[in-house]
Amino acid sequence: MTLNMVENTTVKVRKKENMTNKILIPINLFVLMLLFGFLTFVYAENPPENILQNGDFDNQLDQWHHWTHASANAIFQTEGRKAEPIIGDNAAYINIAKAGENVGHIQLYQQPFFLKKDTIYTYGLWAKSEEPRNATMRIIHQGAPWNIYISQVISLTEIWKEYFITFTMPEDDVNSRAGIIMGTDRNDVWVDHVRLYKGQFVQDIEGVEPHAVEPVNKLVTTWANLKYKE
Repeated sequence: MTLNMVENTTVKVRKKENMTNKILIPINLFVLMLLFGFLTFVYAENPPENILQNGDFDNQLDQWHHWTHASANAIFQTEGRKAEPIIGDNAAYINIAKAGENVGHIQLYQQPFFLKKDTIYTYGLWAKSEEPRNATMRIIHQGAPWNIYISQVISLTEIWKEYFITFTMPEDDVNSRAGIIMGTDRNDVWVDHVRLYKGQFVQDIEGVEPHAVEPVNKLVTTWANLKYKE
């Protein structure tokens, strides 16, 4: 009789432990999901301040400038759902009918803004193209002697990719200019989510692999030192 009571008690205890485990496991998972979701929310909602305005082209091409050399022919506009924008409802769309004589002959850029000497900045953007082609990310001084702070060729494909350059500003500049130039190829280009901010690269869109690019110009160079001119 005593043995049966002990066995029954043991079985009840085991059942209770099993039930407790069944309850605790989903609770723990739920807590982890909440914690992970909270961290993701904080991560996504606190990106560094973007120096550039209208980087997602929600306001069409407001704050953005474009320039096309007489040797080239391009139309600058925004495209909505068809472009499958990275963020928001629009992406910049550069419809190129005729390539220029050099890469600087078709440009999309924003200016002016202040960059501070000895400060680390990251310049990043998303881009794709009609067919594989090259373009160039660039930050320069707007005006003579057209100092170039960073300049790097990026390889575009039909799939959206994120490209970024981290650099240290060599001097104070109250008239800086950031953009993408694409003059030597007639394949169309799309650009979205353009950012310029202080510090190292911060990934604000999860589940993607950003492409770091090393700036060609480690020190300031002048426009005259390049093979192409405006």
